[in-house]
Amino acid sequence: MSLNFQVGAQETPLFQGNELLNYRIHLGFIEAATASVKSSNAITTINNHPCRKVEILGQTVTWLKFFSPVEDYWSAYLDINTLMPIKTEMRKREGRYRKQEQVYFSQDSGLAKIHSPQNTPVDKILPISPATLDLIGGYFYLRNKELATMNIGEKLSAKVLVDGSIYEIWFIVKGFETVNSDLGPVKCIRTSLVLPKNNLFKDEDAIRLWISKDKYQIPFKMEVNLKIGFLSIDLTDYKIQGKKIY
Repeated sequence: MSLNFQVGAQETPLFQGNELLNYRIHLGFIEAATASVKSSNAITTINNHPCRKVEILGQTVTWLKFFSPVEDYWSAYLDINTLMPIKTEMRKREGRYRKQEQVYFSQDSGLAKIHSPQNTPVDKILPISPATLDLIGGYFYLRNKELATMNIGEKLSAKVLVDGSIYEIWFIVKGFETVNSDLGPVKCIRTSLVLPKNNLFKDEDAIRLWISKDKYQIPFKMEVNLKIGFLSIDLTDYKIQGKKIY
């Protein structure tokens, strides 16, 4: 089963302004970082597309910044009608490593224009297939599917542009269970994200994701089996328009 990207207005109630999710990240038993996902209230027009900006910030906790500072930032302007990415930005600061990238998507012409000072060449035009996503666009589109009606073993797939390359990512429903957390017990859809083989993850089926089985369908918990260790990500706070949800 592949993703159908023709999204009607009635299917996008979750793509709203002033939504904030906060996460705590552990590497093994060590609390290593925090992350936030927030959407803007404002609607911005880019290349004739009405868009809402979504930003993700991940950074190491204060004491760890002295030893291994990390601050990673991603943003995307998504078309409010189709959830397709129109403009994205990435900034990575990981120790001495630096990387910036800006991408303009033209779904109609099947092209992505990539600009990165660290790349050679700095500017590149990449052919893309229809409905190619970025990570943030994939995240919101997935949330707007009726995941609770899917059967165990059922799959979705999408092509996602990440760091100048296109990958096919599979989403597989594994089961339904209750996750106990600091926010209380929450019924979830247990899933796996399957990525192509790479040097970062231990195996193709290395990402396990629990999505809340309610009208919000937020990523509630994630476990990632990295080659350098085991990463766990847990939701600590969720608000819409400043109102606490859990």
